[in-house]
Amino acid sequence: MMLSMSLETLLAFTLAMFLLAASPGPGFLMVVARALTGGFAAGLAAIAGLVLGDIVFLLLAILGLSALAAVMGEFFLAVKILGAVYLVWLGVKTWRSRPSLPEMETPEAPKAEVPHHRSAAIGFFVTLGNPKAILFYGALLPTFVDVAALTAPDVVALSAVVILVLFSVLSVYAFLAARAGRMLKSPRALTWLNRVTGGLLIGAGVAVATR
Repeated sequence: MMLSMSLETLLAFTLAMFLLAASPGPGFLMVVARALTGGFAAGLAAIAGLVLGDIVFLLLAILGLSALAAVMGEFFLAVKILGAVYLVWLGVKTWRSRPSLPEMETPEAPKAEVPHHRSAAIGFFVTLGNPKAILFYGALLPTFVDVAALTAPDVVALSAVVILVLFSVLSVYAFLAARAGRMLKSPRALTWLNRVTGGLLIGAGVAVATR
């Protein structure tokens, strides 16, 4: 089967996704925070969760389930609040933590305190509670494509764009944050790293709660 969308439409959607991914937000802050202390792999795990959440919203919009999303408004609100509280709690915990002697002596990045699957889960719920993602897929997507006329290849193409763009953009931030985390070796530097990371997580939680 052939795409029903034009190449211009697909390119316009790709550009919009790039702008969405590159703009700072709760997801961006969370990815950077996880990569700073957990390394590049932790950042990638967080990105995977964010991408999964975006795919959920994309499919909801394509399947015309806006009414279902409205009914589930209280569920999304609960997810938003719980996600925000968890991010703030994790941020405070990271801020107050002190690097141990093994962490200060190892030439590698500090070991992640949060398992990668939990980083992915955090990313997923951050996206579910992010009004920017809801607005993009619920209101802006229909301005690019006629969702009612999309074929299966169209859905695959749009999903591929979401996955490739989000991973491409956010993985750069994760890589740079991970490198910055590895460069900090002294006790004082690692203490400030924890504070910066904690501040980013708290900021992400506040952003999720207030948007």
